[in-house]
Amino acid sequence: MASVDTAQHQPTPTGGAKPARGVGPARAVELIVWAWRMLASAQFAIALIGCLVVAGLLAVLLPQVPVQIRNNPAAIDAWLVLREDSFGPFTEPLHRMGLFNVVAAWWFLSALGLLAAAITVYVLDRFLDVWRNVTQPRRQVPDSFFERAANRVALPSAESGEAGARQIEAILSKRRFRVRRVARGDTVYLFADRFAWAQFGNFATHIALVLFLVGGLVSYLGGYTNALLIAEGTASPIFAVSHPNQMQIEVLDAVAAFDATGSPLDYRSELVIYQGGEEVARGTTTVNDPLLYGGYRFHQGGYFGEGAALRVRDVATGNTLYAEVLALTGLVPAPVIVVRDAGGNVLLDAAIVPTDLIEDVRGSLIAVPGTGREFWVGVRQDDEDGPGSAGAWSLVVFDRGQTDAGFVLTGGETLRADGLEWTFVEAIGLPALVSAGLPGDSDRTQTVLSQTPDGTPFVTVLGAVDDSAMTLFPDQPVVVDGREYVFEGRREFAGIEVRRDPGANLIWVAAGLLVAGLVVTFYLPRMRLWARVRDDEAVVAGLAERRGVFQSEAEHLRKELEAARMDGNPEIEMPGGDMND
Repeated sequence: MASVDTAQHQPTPTGGAKPARGVGPARAVELIVWAWRMLASAQFAIALIGCLVVAGLLAVLLPQVPVQIRNNPAAIDAWLVLREDSFGPFTEPLHRMGLFNVVAAWWFLSALGLLAAAITVYVLDRFLDVWRNVTQPRRQVPDSFFERAANRVALPSAESGEAGARQIEAILSKRRFRVRRVARGDTVYLFADRFAWAQFGNFATHIALVLFLVGGLVSYLGGYTNALLIAEGTASPIFAVSHPNQMQIEVLDAVAAFDATGSPLDYRSELVIYQGGEEVARGTTTVNDPLLYGGYRFHQGGYFGEGAALRVRDVATGNTLYAEVLALTGLVPAPVIVVRDAGGNVLLDAAIVPTDLIEDVRGSLIAVPGTGREFWVGVRQDDEDGPGSAGAWSLVVFDRGQTDAGFVLTGGETLRADGLEWTFVEAIGLPALVSAGLPGDSDRTQTVLSQTPDGTPFVTVLGAVDDSAMTLFPDQPVVVDGREYVFEGRREFAGIEVRRDPGANLIWVAAGLLVAGLVVTFYLPRMRLWARVRDDEAVVAGLAERRGVFQSEAEHLRKELEAARMDGNPEIEMPGGDMND
């Protein structure tokens, strides 16, 4: 009777059987191998790319949260309220799934990371095989290969045996092939390999894709972008006030050059960067040549030339109540008129700043110099094809001394009335801004910038003084109700973009690798040839990335051999010396 090994069946102290050792680690290894094979699968990568394509399509079809408010929960909530008109009760679920912010959704970033991992594993999984194929290629093939290869051709050799093989070797060497020769009896075998390293071009493109993904992820997680509009002579913080590495940008001068048509020729700004109360950098920035400091790039992102510096001071105490440079981003329509007397002398040539609104006419009460007469002059835009459609501008004039005397002029029209000649030149838009905070009789004031015929700028402030407009010329204070208002002059604004992109270098390296890989793959494809030379015949077979490449090389080889045979079998010079094994 066979003996029984009872040691394997001894009960444990608790009465159960002992678990088989090594099961846990074995399963872990199997799991790792399974994950590796899955990530190395081209089908898995294609599936991931398909998912990302669908996600990109959703990002195009569905509205996305604007970049400017993505870090502002209150602004996002307000934005979602507007989306309820389109998506109704599905608005909140779509937002929770990240479909209104696809590129920042956790599942989208996870898919990108998984794709980067899959491409990396794919490269590593195939690298050793390709390395061996490049450094240790198969130099000898069976004779059956010369009978069955898809790319093969039989060529008449100018010489037989060793001499014919040397001729073929010399021709291939001139074609940048690396040739190896071995003789077996009366038969000589050749192996020629050209651009063997070109197989790494495929790896270069794959690595480039990984670097693109990693660079984009690094830029997203560690990057910073902020757009600032800063007036000349003022400074602005870059980060939130509590940021530990706070910096300030001061614009010393903002410059713009324009051609005759008004198209910009050049934008540049003189900047000073401060950190910790100390000046740390100074220089000129342009669109393509930013100022660099601390890993940040300060680009000239724009230019705005319509600004006004206002200051309000309490006369009694001397304290400054208000000091701002206003960016006058709006426009107020204003008529440009010319008024002449009976002799043709110009009495008034100016753009009239509107201070009143009567029905649909914006205008102001003006005095015509030299006449002692006052007129209410305004401009309105006529309906072209009915209410709501924009039409031509018209000038409306009323004589204050004769309330029933008035007339309307269209653009370019001239009219004589009561000894004066009126010409409506055109309607222009004057830079303006409605803002809060300016001390006065109203919570909101309107500031309009204009200039005199000689080019002197001035501002008209509406709302600071009830029922009247206040006109301020540069550095000429106006005191109202114990407050001194000063227009300190016209100011230009520089649009400065602050960027930090830690993934930029990775992106540049990836772009270089991608271009190099594509050039190598498409313009320097690897080609391997095997030749068998015996008697007076040579059979050449090969593996080429494209069939046309093999045919081209075979045709060149045939022509060279025919030329050598017709020339009486001259010796062909061997470049680079003999390469026998």
